[in-house]
Amino acid sequence: MAVNPTDPNNLITGANDEIEEPNCTPATGGSSSCPFSPTVDTSGVYWSTNAGATWNHQILHWFSIVGLTSDGDPAVAFGPQPIVTNGKVTGFSYADGARAYFGSLAGNPGFGAAQELLAVAFSDNKGATWSTPVVATNKDNPVEFNDKIAVWVDANPSSPFFGNVYVSWTLFKGNPTLNFGESPTFSPEPIVIARSTDGGLTFQPAVKLTDSANNGAVGGRQGSVTRTGPDGTVYVFWDGASSSQSAILGASSPDGGASFNKPFLVSFKSDVPSPFPGARFRVNSFPTADVDQNSGKIYVAWADYTFGTASGHSVVKLASSTNKGQSWTSATIANVAGRSAYYPAVAVNPAAGSKIFVGFNAIDDVPFGTAPGAGVVLYDAYYTTSTNGGASFGVPVKISAASSDPDASTTNSLGSQFLGDYNGAAASSAAAWFSWTDSRNASPCATVDGFRAGTSAKPNIYDSCPGNFGNTDIFVAQVTWT
Repeated sequence: MAVNPTDPNNLITGANDEIEEPNCTPATGGSSSCPFSPTVDTSGVYWSTNAGATWNHQILHWFSIVGLTSDGDPAVAFGPQPIVTNGKVTGFSYADGARAYFGSLAGNPGFGAAQELLAVAFSDNKGATWSTPVVATNKDNPVEFNDKIAVWVDANPSSPFFGNVYVSWTLFKGNPTLNFGESPTFSPEPIVIARSTDGGLTFQPAVKLTDSANNGAVGGRQGSVTRTGPDGTVYVFWDGASSSQSAILGASSPDGGASFNKPFLVSFKSDVPSPFPGARFRVNSFPTADVDQNSGKIYVAWADYTFGTASGHSVVKLASSTNKGQSWTSATIANVAGRSAYYPAVAVNPAAGSKIFVGFNAIDDVPFGTAPGAGVVLYDAYYTTSTNGGASFGVPVKISAASSDPDASTTNSLGSQFLGDYNGAAASSAAAWFSWTDSRNASPCATVDGFRAGTSAKPNIYDSCPGNFGNTDIFVAQVTWT
């Protein structure tokens, strides 16, 4: 989620959007095949000009423009528009409004299975139309898979790096076996970041923030997020390991992303299980972050799990720093009885930094070993806020009007449920917005459940499933500050 700093009624969010993919085959009989087409774009952008009351939608058709398929994992941000003098960018200003940025994975039918690029487009008309995408990553290595893109813009006019665009991601290096993740058997995976100083027209070579090694001694890393402070300091946080323990780590740059200091520890953590008991969708404990543009205070949130003897439970934890990441204080800020929290997103009120919004999902706690299926577990969207700079938070409030069954969701292979990897949050001085994947309008399929459990063959979804099986939606909630 992102909100326009010059027009708080203008919002943008993105989603993996497969509505243009070809139908599954065959139309009847046999096992369904629902593959991705290498030439069909799947990065959806949604924008609103009335504070989220109604939304417009389009798929970014990059393939027809530059021969790169927009492949999802969307990331959005707003910043100032560039000032162009004699054909060159000489500065940035909000005089003509804000510039929106949309980053996404980008593929090509000629690529090998282990290659994926990242590209960024921009819009100067509140999301209605978008520029030709610019590749932000190295495109020369045929066995590099660039993944989990995060986009941020230094949008503070007081910053010496006002207008800089930052793209961070996980770089899977030399990965012909397509092993993606954090494990001794997976590929080397550094966190890297590239910057643009000309409004997204070009991106400079990426800077590596971490080691590349991914083994049992040091662990891997995933899920970066980038933010900037009012003085222009760039902060990147990611899911990694320290002293053989799962941890949130970070690095900072005092020079607008040209170089970064040595990584620092934010907090150790206990990752949520993937999947949760009773479910079959992948989930994570990636960090989400925001920075108060008045005081410079940093906030980092994640889902943290406690393993019990019969079942477990996760909460939302928040770490904060008032000294640019030199030291951190952390606490549990959201705990829903009988439900485990996941996919939190944090946003700070830009006018009153003491007000912090955190949205998240929470799913029913059931005993370990509980098999997934229709109605076994349900989930909802919640939020909590602080009005005292994170010193305390209110009781979590449920904001979804109907619960969702993750069993109604699916991957293209039908082998698992799927709810994506993130939620989004953004804040203006008047309100905060939270976006999540919702399955209230979708229905489970008993024959797919049997296939997932290994008790029956892969079915034909047209013959045996409800017409709305797998039809998950993106929902957005608006919360007015009090």
